[in-house]
Amino acid sequence: MVRWITILMCIAGIGVGVLAVMNSNETPPVLPLARPASVNPFDMGLAALGIVEPLSRDIGVVAPEPGLVVEVLADVNASVEAGQVLFRLDDRLLRADLIRAEAAVAGAESEIARWRSLPRAEDLPPLEAAVAGAAALLADREEILLITREAVARGSGNVREASAAQFALDVVRSQRDRAAADLARARAGGWKPDLDVFIAMLAARKAEVEAIKVLIDRLNVRAPRAGMVLRRELEAGEFASTQRSRPAMIIGDLARLAIRAQVDEEDIALVGTTSRAVAKTRGARPEDIELKLVRVEPFARPKSDLGGDNMERTDTRVIDVVFEVVTPPKGPLFPGQAVDVFIEAGR
Repeated sequence: MVRWITILMCIAGIGVGVLAVMNSNETPPVLPLARPASVNPFDMGLAALGIVEPLSRDIGVVAPEPGLVVEVLADVNASVEAGQVLFRLDDRLLRADLIRAEAAVAGAESEIARWRSLPRAEDLPPLEAAVAGAAALLADREEILLITREAVARGSGNVREASAAQFALDVVRSQRDRAAADLARARAGGWKPDLDVFIAMLAARKAEVEAIKVLIDRLNVRAPRAGMVLRRELEAGEFASTQRSRPAMIIGDLARLAIRAQVDEEDIALVGTTSRAVAKTRGARPEDIELKLVRVEPFARPKSDLGGDNMERTDTRVIDVVFEVVTPPKGPLFPGQAVDVFIEAGR
């Protein structure tokens, strides 16, 4: 019984094998393309990768210094004017410095006010009394010197006593002159060079206040020119970075668009000043875009759009050729979008 079952299974296997061989010769069906392929419309032309951007270039706005974001005042798709505040950074440390600087200004102004109020009325009577006392003592010393000299002339005194009286008179006279000079200086008020120093110190304090205000305003990051916020990479409470590779916001004017084509350095000689160009969008509904040559940027750079393979070479260099979009497509066209660019070969 087992033998007959084995024979039947072998016959069935042979039949299945014959059917498999017969079906292997069938031609597979031709499936239609899911999307039409991009075809160069020019008989002689070249193809390049194009990136959409504003004709006036987009601007990556970064914070002037690392800091805590306290407020964001512009969102994506918002139209901004030149000088409009986009976001604010924490300025509490600078405001503390401003308070100290303004107090220093008040101190410098008080110094000037004190100089202008000189002389103080209560300072003059003691000085006048000192002058009067020195004058009275001087008169007494003069009388003593006169008496001493008369005694020497009569022979009842000696020369040493006369010299001592003369020295005492000179000392009192110098004291009288010093007291008179102090009184004259007090009556004259403040010294003009002192006022110049106080005025210079006041100007320095005010300049410090204005400098701190400039630094505070610097933390209000403003739009460098009018446009639309295309991208926003920060929120209130985050720490703003100063890295150029990660801007806080990207601003651009979408009124006129351009396409930056990356032309291989070996093909750039085929691009002429009168070369026509057409771009085609990618995706489910590709559309043609008429282009107009704006400029060829005369600087070759390494190709930036790479596949990421570890064995991929990065020595391919491209030259940027900028085209203005003459007829925009019916569908959306966004900055940063990749399109296929076909350029007619110039003669």
